[in-house]
Amino acid sequence: MIKNILFDIGSVLLQFDREATIREYSCYSGIAAPAELAFESVFLPGQWQKMETGEMKSEEYYELFIKASGCRISFRHFCLIWCMHFREDREMIALGRALASKFKLYFLSNTGPLHIPGLYDRFPSLLFFHGQALSWDLGVLKPDPAFFARALDKFSLRAPECLFIDDQLCNVETARALGIQSIQHLSAEKTAAAISAALDLDGASPEL
Repeated sequence: MIKNILFDIGSVLLQFDREATIREYSCYSGIAAPAELAFESVFLPGQWQKMETGEMKSEEYYELFIKASGCRISFRHFCLIWCMHFREDREMIALGRALASKFKLYFLSNTGPLHIPGLYDRFPSLLFFHGQALSWDLGVLKPDPAFFARALDKFSLRAPECLFIDDQLCNVETARALGIQSIQHLSAEKTAAAISAALDLDGASPEL
């Protein structure tokens, strides 16, 4: 029986506007009429993943970012921009709140140390979660099977008792292979219907 629901957070509960983040950094590129920075000069290939697994400190990433982008910006300002372009998906958060009245909810996220501190201060609507498993804390990224194994172990959860929701198919497929019933998030309406169907089959469906 499903007892726990595991949510990805980015592109599921919170939407992150990468383009707006790039535009914001572009204003500090030191050029009189700045062109928009290249995606790769902000989200440095192979480097932001190191930050999200704890291999690289935020300050180290900042130094690489400054060299790649030419931006004239303090570390504090860099951090503020990195975190500012999130918005709530109100339908999904309402769905999460409804589920939290019947199940234990956890969020499982590929993320670095910059996004999480202060998350609940900025988005108190997320306070219904029982815990969080983060890549930079676990030392590995989804879809690596070790991510899911460590997340389950952290909360002493059993795979057959969990339902996982994520927007990335590769993450969903890995979780399924490990015995975790999983749903790919495509829209709030489709995800709510898929969760209801999964819980109906399991005999545990609340009113959503």
